[in-house]
Amino acid sequence: MNDAIPPQNVINCFQTILNAIAAGDYELFTTVGDSGYKEGITKQMFESVSEQLAPRMKEGYSITYLCRLKQSQYQVYLWKLSFEDGGDEFVGRMVMNADKVAGILIT
Repeated sequence: MNDAIPPQNVINCFQTILNAIAAGDYELFTTVGDSGYKEGITKQMFESVSEQLAPRMKEGYSITYLCRLKQSQYQVYLWKLSFEDGGDEFVGRMVMNADKVAGILIT
């Protein structure tokens, strides 16, 4: 595995999550996750994050892949999320369980 570039399915999952956050679309958000992800992130939790990030994302944003970590049986991918408004940046931590997202944290 080339650590400089994540697998395409990982990129696709992260972009789907970001698209869902920007659109406030919880159903889209859940399509990439495993059962634990779907149960662990409630619609209210999603809406809270979407309300904070969506306005900034609509002005424009970019993502930069940082690295991959192996933790137990999971692969953890880290991304930098930057916004056109020049404000604070965030780190996205996406945990993969095979080809499904097991968790996402944007801080």
